[in-house]
Amino acid sequence: MNEGTIYIQDVKQVDPVIAAWGLGLGESHVLTWIYNNPGYEAILDDRAAKTAALALEIPVRGTLGVILLAKREGKIEAARPIFEQLIQVGFRVSTQVLESALRLVDE
Repeated sequence: MNEGTIYIQDVKQVDPVIAAWGLGLGESHVLTWIYNNPGYEAILDDRAAKTAALALEIPVRGTLGVILLAKREGKIEAARPIFEQLIQVGFRVSTQVLESALRLVDE
């Protein structure tokens, strides 16, 4: 069994507060669950979903933030190779943002 599956939470219905933002189903489910279960952080990369999260005071972090946190906590040795792999499989991020992120972890 994959250890990550314990973190998958079912959402029966999108909260009307979240639905009003007109986001995709996945983003809406993530935000609904976090909105109804304070104390957690949403992991999202969609700009509109991040905007909604910030407006609703839902803590949010993107993929780059997760990788930077893993580097800071010593869970990974280097962030750059992971960022490069993500870009190779289609993750879109500007060079400026990527380089700024890497400077935050001294890479």
